[in-house]
Amino acid sequence: MIMNYLIKIKNDKVLLDVLKEKALNSDKEICGFICDGKFTERENIHPDPVNYFLISPKECIWGDGVILFHSHPKHIEKTGFSTWDLDNQYFFHLDMVLYSVNNDEFYYKEK
Repeated sequence: MIMNYLIKIKNDKVLLDVLKEKALNSDKEICGFICDGKFTERENIHPDPVNYFLISPKECIWGDGVILFHSHPKHIEKTGFSTWDLDNQYFFHLDMVLYSVNNDEFYYKEK
């Protein structure tokens, strides 16, 4: 059932364009949540937001169909999810989408 949410996102060109544009216009990792086809951006509170993301627990959204999103800015050459990303996914226990500016690719990971 959860995979259906990721499939919907993969096919939602408008949403993917919004996420891509936000990532392209930032030198920091942007982050937030996708719910009902809409992106809700959250402040990246990590002390090193150029290389990592962190969302305050007070700003989190949980629930069926909620997906964690963040970006990797152009200077991050890592392909796919980092160890930090996967640790965050474990904490949030949500499906996750990543956009890599350097690779111009979206990556998807089920919880």
